[in-house]
Amino acid sequence: MSPAALGSAGTHLLAAGTLVLWVTLVIRAPAARRAPPRRRMLIAIASLATSITLVLEPVAGLVDRAFGPGGGCGIVVSVWGVVGSALILDFVLAATASRRPLLVYGSAALVSAALLLINSGAPEPACLTSADVPWFGLFWSLLCLAHVLGTGPAAILCARYGRRATTRPLRAGLYVLATGFASSTVFWGLVVPAYLVTRSSWLGAAAPLNVAITAWVMALGTALPQLLRLHRAAGDRRTLRHLEPLWRRLVTAVPQVHLPESGRWASDLRLYRRVIEIRDAVLVLRDYVDPGTIEAARAHAGSEALATACWLPLAEAAKERGEPPRAAPPPGADCSGEEWADEVGFALTLAEHRDSALVRSFQPASGSIPDGQR
Repeated sequence: MSPAALGSAGTHLLAAGTLVLWVTLVIRAPAARRAPPRRRMLIAIASLATSITLVLEPVAGLVDRAFGPGGGCGIVVSVWGVVGSALILDFVLAATASRRPLLVYGSAALVSAALLLINSGAPEPACLTSADVPWFGLFWSLLCLAHVLGTGPAAILCARYGRRATTRPLRAGLYVLATGFASSTVFWGLVVPAYLVTRSSWLGAAAPLNVAITAWVMALGTALPQLLRLHRAAGDRRTLRHLEPLWRRLVTAVPQVHLPESGRWASDLRLYRRVIEIRDAVLVLRDYVDPGTIEAARAHAGSEALATACWLPLAEAAKERGEPPRAAPPPGADCSGEEWADEVGFALTLAEHRDSALVRSFQPASGSIPDGQR
């Protein structure tokens, strides 16, 4: 592959990544409006997305026509890069409760003014890549430093808060965002200086690919919490569908465990209600079978969930016949487990085996329940 082919592939990948990044920002924007920390984070990411967008066609061409030749890839992009870095740094300081807007944006204004002043000595508008002018080194040193001071702390902050996150979607999203900010830091702290020193054609051709990686990673980090929540919601809905026949059967047998519902419930809350109502119904019905039947079911099935599936029809039948519950529950631990995952798994096992061959082949202990009343 030649440098030209690498540059072309990187440019196409960059354009697609930038588009995806903007789409994810638009999708996440409504939720971010209600949370200031999240809003600042999206503003910081949007500033980075804007910096990338300004170097892409046709945006770069529009900037050239508005600000003169070289504007789309030169001073306009550079000044906005400084402003974007200030927005990112402001987000970092706000998240650490040490916000200094006057210092941050005042410094950004000074650096931007310095870049404009230095660039005024250019012999002709260009893309600021010629080392033949005296201001070349100072200009790029200021620009690279401004970018690193914004994205470097942001990467550290996202990684730190990712370790403290209490939910898996948030933790994953913050870690991916930390990777994206770190990618931008490496680009401005290592790749750009290396290119300016070595003038390597391969480094120059790889620049779009480097920025594309940042765009795609930032898009993934922005969208990942929402994607994981959607995935979890889809899983909750599948679980609800599997539990629906069992739940209807149990709340019909024990209607007092079913609490009235008002309005639309999120899938996770509805699943929580269903599992709790199934568990409560099982606890009520357990009082309608004797300990001998439960022990026989355990010996027959081998696990608590399968054993419950075996004796549950007997308990339902006893309650339907009007038999009184026993004064005390049979001995033993809570059959559904103590963790939420255990309770969901218990309910799913009941639903899956409610009419299985294992349940049909179960015979209660002799004398516990008459065969003719099963």
